[in-house]
Amino acid sequence: MKDHCSFALLDHDRPAPLDALKSALKDLSIDTFSVRSCEEAKRLIAETQPQVVFTDTLLPDGSWMDMIGLAEDAASPVNVIVVGANKDVRFYLNTLEQGAYDFVLPPFEKQALDFVVQSAAQDSRHRRYARARAAVA
Repeated sequence: MKDHCSFALLDHDRPAPLDALKSALKDLSIDTFSVRSCEEAKRLIAETQPQVVFTDTLLPDGSWMDMIGLAEDAASPVNVIVVGANKDVRFYLNTLEQGAYDFVLPPFEKQALDFVVQSAAQDSRHRRYARARAAVA
């Protein structure tokens, strides 16, 4: 499938719940690369231009909100999906209000996760295409 998201960047410092997410993404034929800080993520976002970044809620040098800021400043549109460990509706709504594309929790059900990832990637591709068209117009 041409438009299938095949790569995602993961920013996390703790194994849970991101190790389970890595495994679920692998089952969906999505390669991942993990970084452990916002600074590493900033460098890799610039180098690899991922369509999707998953972030833990807390990082050694920041938080999910910092990752959203990095995505907003990126040269190419990228969507951030926040990975939580607990159901918290207020926190979920806050992440969306602050600019996260989505918020996911374990267990990572294959069809639901695939829908979220592919939707986020498609949105990134659409925004990149729109930006490119505007640049030549």
